[in-house]
Amino acid sequence: MQNTSNNVTKKTSTAKEVALMGLLIAIVFVATKFINIPGITEGGLFHFGNVAHFTIAIIFGKRRGALSGAMGMALFDILSPWIVWAPFTFIIRLLMGGIIGHVAYMNDKRGRNFAYNIAGIVIATVIMIVGYYIAEGILYGNWIAPVQSIMPNVMQCVVGAAIALPFSTVLANAMKARGVQVESIEF
Repeated sequence: MQNTSNNVTKKTSTAKEVALMGLLIAIVFVATKFINIPGITEGGLFHFGNVAHFTIAIIFGKRRGALSGAMGMALFDILSPWIVWAPFTFIIRLLMGGIIGHVAYMNDKRGRNFAYNIAGIVIATVIMIVGYYIAEGILYGNWIAPVQSIMPNVMQCVVGAAIALPFSTVLANAMKARGVQVESIEF
């Protein structure tokens, strides 16, 4: 005889995970789409999607950080004039979110160590700069032109980190105070 209580629990857990991932992807998409300023260079767009992406990776870990950033920002590209960037954005943001979440969770504080969170964002910034440089070089067939996008990409990450780091701390403390355990909703 099969134990149906385990199957019900597993299905409920899976439904919660799917719902949470949908919400996190939507948060990144909305922050990218509706809170943005077109950049002064061809490849630049300043948006708050980075704030959402960094915060989610720090609070919820590498899988959710990777998937929400990759899917939310690639979806933005698909639904905008920047559709050709979508595959590059997906890969770059997947790597960025994975790195931020991995580094943030390297210690026992699980995203609550400010130094680890900064380190994750610094590594992710390097990934973003290199990734978009290569993407722009491929798309435009020119390896000199992408240099103009380096500083706007750095500034995107600096502003994103300046907002996401304190916000992540406040959010993590609020979740802890209310008894919300991210570990209990891990994949």
